Amino acid sequence: MVITASVVMMSLALPLKVRGDFVRRFVVLGIIFFCCWLLSAPEAIALEERLIAVIMTDSHPRYQDVHSAFAEAIQPACGSDCRIYVQTPHGDTMSLRNSVRKAVALGAELIITYGPSATLAAQAESLSTTTLFADVYDPVALDLVSADKMTGHNMTGVRGDAPLQALLKYFLETTKAKSLAVLYDDTSPEANLQKIILQDYGVKRGAEVMLFPVADFKDHGAALQNMPEGVDGLFLADSEHSEAYIERVIGLADERQIPVFTQRAGTAEVGAFMVLQTSAVEQGEKVAEMAKAILAGEKAEEIQMYKPRKVEFVVNLKVANRYNINIPFQTLSVVSRVVR
Repeated sequence: MVITASVVMMSLALPLKVRGDFVRRFVVLGIIFFCCWLLSAPEAIALEERLIAVIMTDSHPRYQDVHSAFAEAIQPACGSDCRIYVQTPHGDTMSLRNSVRKAVALGAELIITYGPSATLAAQAESLSTTTLFADVYDPVALDLVSADKMTGHNMTGVRGDAPLQALLKYFLETTKAKSLAVLYDDTSPEANLQKIILQDYGVKRGAEVMLFPVADFKDHGAALQNMPEGVDGLFLADSEHSEAYIERVIGLADERQIPVFTQRAGTAEVGAFMVLQTSAVEQGEKVAEMAKAILAGEKAEEIQMYKPRKVEFVVNLKVANRYNINIPFQTLSVVSRVVR
């Protein structure tokens, strides 16, 4: 702008005829320079990049499985002008909220969250940016979506849990347990919800339910050691902060001959007796479908929360044989897979 103004002032000081030639030449040169710029820098006129920000805690391997399915399913619709930016902060509230703020500051068109902690952080920080969640335990109870509309404020997604009451029913019918222990992280929103369900439903089924809250994943071992004799079963509640310690906890329970039942995916393979789990692939693919709709112009309020259809009931027969547990035919008939 300064150079152009200087040239114009110089042209005004010239005679009229010379001035006209000078202006014409200046305009022609300007057109040439502009055309050269267009040819040499096509990216300057490309469409603005569309950013999808993904946020998940760094300690939960299942979220990686969900994200792999999401990334593969969204790619055809994302296009060359779309970029997926993944953040894996620690699971504390401050780190997660900072990640959400960063996504908003970068101009993310869409935020994808895996798990309750990241989703609650997005709800608190990104009121103007659409959020889609996956693998969240009971989003209605967590006030992420409304019970009547099944959507939230600029937010919707895929529910990540299977009916806990069904798992408890099969466990009690199979083991004849009368005394249950619930080991749960009292900072985990999903664990606290599961605790309430087990208390209420356990009483209805005639079982005593004892609660063992822990504040840190390292406290699981001490809690197991403090459990009284005669515990017939151990429910290991969901948590985003103790995945690295799962095998150790199940091993300690095995030393005391206490069968473990849980909704943590993959734990039947490391010694849990009964597991009712949802599909990570279905979670990712369904969120990708929602993301495609949002990128095409739909509003989150128009897309109801999806309830998982692919639920897997897994029983570890090695544990059953070691503990002399006879599994009723009625229970075996609904089992999706056994670990031998």
